[in-house]
Amino acid sequence: MENDHTNFYEEDIRELKEGLTPFPEDIFVADQAWLSSYVLPLISVDLGILWPDLKGTVVHLLNPTEPYEGVIGEKTTDFYTEFCTENWMAFRLTEDNKYAFLGKEEYFLSAPKHQHDIDADFTEHINTIRENYRRTKARFKMTGQLLPWQEDNPQSFLDRLGGELWEGNWTFMAPVPPAFEMNVDESGEDLRNEGISISYQDKEFLYVGEVSGYNYCGKGADAILMFYEPESRIVLFTYDWT
Repeated sequence: MENDHTNFYEEDIRELKEGLTPFPEDIFVADQAWLSSYVLPLISVDLGILWPDLKGTVVHLLNPTEPYEGVIGEKTTDFYTEFCTENWMAFRLTEDNKYAFLGKEEYFLSAPKHQHDIDADFTEHINTIRENYRRTKARFKMTGQLLPWQEDNPQSFLDRLGGELWEGNWTFMAPVPPAFEMNVDESGEDLRNEGISISYQDKEFLYVGEVSGYNYCGKGADAILMFYEPESRIVLFTYDWT
């Protein structure tokens, strides 16, 4: 299919529809089960909601348990790949809709390799975000709502699904990894996606949607943005911090 941007757009999604599955399980390839130590599955999205030709292709929005301060990958530069760098990470989606990380385990500061580089505050942050996630997941199973804080304050399953991209801190916080290319048209002539395009081998990524890490974990980025490139089946994430 051509990477035409969908006209479908919805925000502040508080009622689930077919194709949206919160707290998915068993989404990582078998030889990378360690990923569950570093990223938390928030919600799966069947891309058929946005693009009918992609029905059955299911991507998973993830919240990393780090950083405690700064941005993810900021302190692990020796372990970057062409796909994973500061504030950006990528996965390849297998045919059975599981994620294969296109980086190294040591990209994550909480990996065993870096155990001497983290302090008590960092460890407490990791423990807190995981406990918040566990509690929110348990409450969802009981109530069908996201309740990371008060039980009378449900959060959105997705803040945005489909629609156009927007320019924010994420567009200039850190360059995209070398495998990708991002263009920002500042002339004002390209009105689509505020002139922002991200591509891999000349194939443009589709913008799937976003959610705040707070909605599921009580902590995290203000916006976790997810993109998908159909030919390579690469899922790309970046994070907006205000």
